[in-house]
Amino acid sequence: MMTRVRPSLYQGAGQAMLRAAVHLTEPTMPPWPASTAPVEPWRAWLNSVWSDDAFRQTVTDASPDLAGQVQAIIDGRTPKPRRVRRAALATARYAIRYAHRSTPYGLFAGVALLGFDQSTSVRFGEDHQAVVRPDPIGLDEMLSAWESDSTRMADTKVCVNTLARQRNEHIHVPSEGDAEFRLALNPALRHVLNLARSPIEYRQLADKLAAEYPAVSDAARHRLLGELLRVRLLRSSLRAPATAVDPSDALPDAVRAQADRLRPACDLRLDADVRLPEQVLTEAGTAATVLARLATHPNGTPTWRRWIEQFTERYGENVPVPVEVATDSDRGVGFPEGFVTVSEPPRPMSRRDRLLLELAGTAAAEGRRTVALTGAMIEELEAAAGEKPHHPAPHLELAAQVHASSVQALGRGDFRLRVLTVSRSAGSMTGRFWHLFPGTEEAYAHLPTIDAEAELAQLAFHAGRVPADLLTRTPQALPRVVSVGEFRHPGPNVLFPGDLSVTVAAGRPQLVESATGKRLELLAPTAINFLWNNYTPPMARFLGEISRAVSPQVTWFDWGAAWTLPFTPALTYRRTILTAARWKIRSRTLPARTAPLQQWADQLHAWRARFRVPERVLLAEDDQQLPLDLSRDVDLDLLRAHLDASPFGIATLHDAPPLDADGWIGGRAHSIVVPLARRS
Repeated sequence: MMTRVRPSLYQGAGQAMLRAAVHLTEPTMPPWPASTAPVEPWRAWLNSVWSDDAFRQTVTDASPDLAGQVQAIIDGRTPKPRRVRRAALATARYAIRYAHRSTPYGLFAGVALLGFDQSTSVRFGEDHQAVVRPDPIGLDEMLSAWESDSTRMADTKVCVNTLARQRNEHIHVPSEGDAEFRLALNPALRHVLNLARSPIEYRQLADKLAAEYPAVSDAARHRLLGELLRVRLLRSSLRAPATAVDPSDALPDAVRAQADRLRPACDLRLDADVRLPEQVLTEAGTAATVLARLATHPNGTPTWRRWIEQFTERYGENVPVPVEVATDSDRGVGFPEGFVTVSEPPRPMSRRDRLLLELAGTAAAEGRRTVALTGAMIEELEAAAGEKPHHPAPHLELAAQVHASSVQALGRGDFRLRVLTVSRSAGSMTGRFWHLFPGTEEAYAHLPTIDAEAELAQLAFHAGRVPADLLTRTPQALPRVVSVGEFRHPGPNVLFPGDLSVTVAAGRPQLVESATGKRLELLAPTAINFLWNNYTPPMARFLGEISRAVSPQVTWFDWGAAWTLPFTPALTYRRTILTAARWKIRSRTLPARTAPLQQWADQLHAWRARFRVPERVLLAEDDQQLPLDLSRDVDLDLLRAHLDASPFGIATLHDAPPLDADGWIGGRAHSIVVPLARRS
């Protein structure tokens, strides 16, 4: 009997990276005080943990506010037990993260380049290098103060924010998060908009306003311009575009000197040289292929399909429509549903949902924590999702952990690959670290496109929230840039939303350069999740997604309707754990928050016994996971605090890796990020 083996759709592309924790062990933690304990036991606990110099320095770098609170408590200046306990819980989270989480963050964890070879080699030193830039929050406050001073702004250039939109005699401009400012479009504002379409010196703009409105005082005129800068309708050249890795590089000397005194934000380049066997890269390509085949929507999400249908009904096919018109809800069809206001339309039960509910329910009934997928099962789920993809995703990045007890085991192929996540495109997770390894971005200029005739250009935009600014900053990897909401001088290799049109051909939307008709596809090397509309401007998401609107969204495995179940098993294929076993627990299952911890823990352990939940789990916190040992009081209290803070009263727990999973890398918490491109 012959077994049909499907070739992998994806192969390595770009530069793989290792993400790893700096430290191997937690700081020593004494016994955890009772939740009702007075201040002194909490102070003693904090004093003991805080005496670890390396831990104290690492936390102080990450959270100066928490460090100040802890020091105040140790010094006896914070008498309220509730505040002391909250500080201890935050410190305990950091203590666990210190040695058990590999996500790059300050001095906790960093990145190194990762290679693949015939054999395995691992070298980890201690000469890690911190690369610093100004903290985004401090820099924003400093620049806002500078922009409010007309004298200091005289020689600075400003331009209109390309995200500003006119509706019903008002101008709408994005604010922090998903909020926006609305300004009445009076003659003075209209004049500013016309004058500052292209960059213009602040002094020159003020003088032109004075010539047009001589009766208006200098103070009122500068007050208007300062307010337009404050609400971001005007962007100044002090705000460096996202392709400037260090935003202080674009500042004049006087401003730069002030920025240099700000608290730094740190990225860590690890002193590490790691090469994995090529079998790991092959397994990553196989995992990406299986996840692509198991995508919930093989030919685009319902949201994008509806938008394409609305666009086609209004304009027809092969008709280029300016992007700014197409996305305007008054003049065009607007943005796809959920881009401006987060919404999750009802999803009918599909055949795929039914198959997955049956699979998860059977595993639960049989007491199995893991289901090994076969080729036949994958084909059945693939068929249940509908038509096969017409336009496979051209590139992506896969983040995973490599589980092997030793270098020797890894070398002989005795390993597991545990998928953590899959990003929408190559560069999504690695791009924000390209500046640590100059030249690594060059490989991304040769990524494939869905349309073989399309040019790949780089999407650059500012995050919707100031603290996330550094997540969008990456070196320019491609010859041309599409700039959204930035101050940027026009040039032959710079395009703005106003230079672009969208058309639909054979049911597939295409982005085109209006002046030339050249088709474009955009690469957005940012770690920001586009679904977080308070972090990503809708226009940036629209431009970043439209070329892939009818391609499968390859992400972590989507359980669909089975996600509502209290348990889903791990799914494996060959040597890959596609998704780990997962449990959900609700706060209503457990005693109230006023109950003693021991009573609460007894109920939790009874639930664990019923659902066969292990002691070691990973607590899902947004898109991160915190390792917990449910035999320890401190971890139990952290879980309880998470449930108390959850708006839905739900905690999601994942099965933790085996204790020897990181043996090959000396017990160091780690993950790898592998850029993958579709095979030609």
